[in-house]
Amino acid sequence: MTYALIDNSTLTAVQRVTGQILTKSRDSVDTDIVALENLVQAILFYDNIVAIDDYIPKYRDERIASYPFITFLNGKDYGIDAFENKAAEKAAEIKPEIRGGEFANEDFKELISLLQTHMVCTWDISSSVYYLTLKGLVAPNSPEFDKYGNIAAAIFGELNDATETGSRTSGQVSLIDRYGNPITDGYKVPGARWGDGTTGGSTGAIGAFVAALVWLANRSIFYSITAKYLHADTFLYPIRQAYQQHYISSACGYGQDHSKRLVEHFSTSLGGDLIEINNAGLATSTAIDLPIFSAWLARETGDAAAIVNTAIQIREEPEFSEAREQLRAIRNSFDSDDIAQANKTAAKIISDIGKSSVAIRTKYGVQTPQGIPITRLVQVYNSYAATSSLPTIPEWDLKIPLPGFLRDMRKHAGFNAVYRNISNDLSSVWALGEARDILGARVVIDENARAYNPKSESPEYRNAHSSFKSPM
Repeated sequence: MTYALIDNSTLTAVQRVTGQILTKSRDSVDTDIVALENLVQAILFYDNIVAIDDYIPKYRDERIASYPFITFLNGKDYGIDAFENKAAEKAAEIKPEIRGGEFANEDFKELISLLQTHMVCTWDISSSVYYLTLKGLVAPNSPEFDKYGNIAAAIFGELNDATETGSRTSGQVSLIDRYGNPITDGYKVPGARWGDGTTGGSTGAIGAFVAALVWLANRSIFYSITAKYLHADTFLYPIRQAYQQHYISSACGYGQDHSKRLVEHFSTSLGGDLIEINNAGLATSTAIDLPIFSAWLARETGDAAAIVNTAIQIREEPEFSEAREQLRAIRNSFDSDDIAQANKTAAKIISDIGKSSVAIRTKYGVQTPQGIPITRLVQVYNSYAATSSLPTIPEWDLKIPLPGFLRDMRKHAGFNAVYRNISNDLSSVWALGEARDILGARVVIDENARAYNPKSESPEYRNAHSSFKSPM
């Protein structure tokens, strides 16, 4: 059996898209639609979906009732809550640093790179004082600026998740200017064109952004450890999924640029590829090109609120039953054989899946002026030898009643992680036209909510001083 582990952040995003929960910012809508598509794909291509029952206590019953097709696992009952401290410890090891206007610590620097966006901080003048301000390094009113707004809104949304779960996360960050000087009280901007360069520190958005990134890392690590324990594939909120790619490759020793190479490879190669992504044979990956199912479902139903239930109905169609069987066979092969033999087995199955995916794209694709937008389901199988590098997890306590699907699992199997290219997925959503309008029609904006207002810095002025700003 194959299992998809869904985080509560994804389920909340789906409820925002369907109008059940207010949305704080219009900039988060497209990322939420990507999260909806992730859930739809989990419904169609996995035997079962599981989630951790750790949602806001007063809304817990409502959450479970909203997703009757998901098995919610109580962390205390199955020993999963033991991973909370592990995740918090690992996240606390991150030392956020902004140097010369950009994130310099490896964790956040790599995440920004994987998101294929560029964020900078500049000194902007307000009331004759310079304040450090967060911006996107893009031309204003451009598609890249829209993408930056989407990604920034999704990251800031992590703070709301932390608050709702009663968690606190630090926004402390080391600030160093482009000359290597620490920025402390009394710091003055070198070469300032206004006054004597007096500074008033950073805007609240920077501290909030850093705190959100730390919580994002915490949740990504938690779900990675939990997925290893449950032998499930992770389907996380898109921003978390991107960080997970970095975390797993770093923890398992795949190489510094592994995640970036993988995302770039699957952005340019044929979907039928199966590649070994680690020279030591510790991990391998497969990719399948798929249509945007939520777009087809939106056109069929005319209502975003009907998409999930309709997806549950069509999952019994022969093409999806066959695809689940094929993916199950790949997983079983990796769990039972060594990587070399599993690759041979998987290569044959992937060839069949490639043929199936063509038929699926033809039947469920939505035609646009740019063609049929596609997304790519990339599954990376991490062998037990690789995952032994992840934080240790407790042995199964025989006194704890295991979930039914774990009882027959091989104890030393590896686990899958699903990789996404959020930049490509957002572009696909933007290209959907009428279907995009249907997908966003039920969204209700909370007009009283505070939301980050994206700002831009034109690349050509990145290092320039002016009467209203200076580089960091």
